[in-house]
Amino acid sequence: MGCLSRTKVENILSLTFNGINIALCLLVIAAAIIKAIKGNFSQIVMCIYGGVVAALFIINEVISSEISFRYFYFLATYRGRGLIFIFFGCLVLDDTVINIVAGTLNLTMGLIYIIMSFITPEFIPPNPMTINWQNWKDFSAEGLDLSRPRPMMEQTKIPHPPTIETSQQHVSGTGYGI
Repeated sequence: MGCLSRTKVENILSLTFNGINIALCLLVIAAAIIKAIKGNFSQIVMCIYGGVVAALFIINEVISSEISFRYFYFLATYRGRGLIFIFFGCLVLDDTVINIVAGTLNLTMGLIYIIMSFITPEFIPPNPMTINWQNWKDFSAEGLDLSRPRPMMEQTKIPHPPTIETSQQHVSGTGYGI
């Protein structure tokens, strides 16, 4: 059994964070619905707003779009994601059990992301699940230990796949058009 390289471990962590983010956003949507059922008008409006933002965050977590990287770049940084999760935690925190759990978990994840932004500057930036999954499939190719994936390129509409370098040849990743 071989040792996992740093890039494989980083990719596993990225996929894990993608899954945690989606689960927390689904929890925010459920907690917002519970809070809106027994709330007054202002709480209902805030819960609708929070639920819509959480649903859009789930979509952003699964697929990448040029709009999110151009206008909502803070979602592509750990500090920005941390602030969003702190916002979600404060939004859904209430006196019911699901709201306490959802609020506490979101506040904790937000703090973890903010701490990560300060102590791990060399860690790869957060990418959508489709990019991380494609990188994982590339990294899992038999006999290959790939270099670190490059961050999103500014001039293209879709992310650039990582370059695979082997000892015999230089092969560019396929599956994306440029």
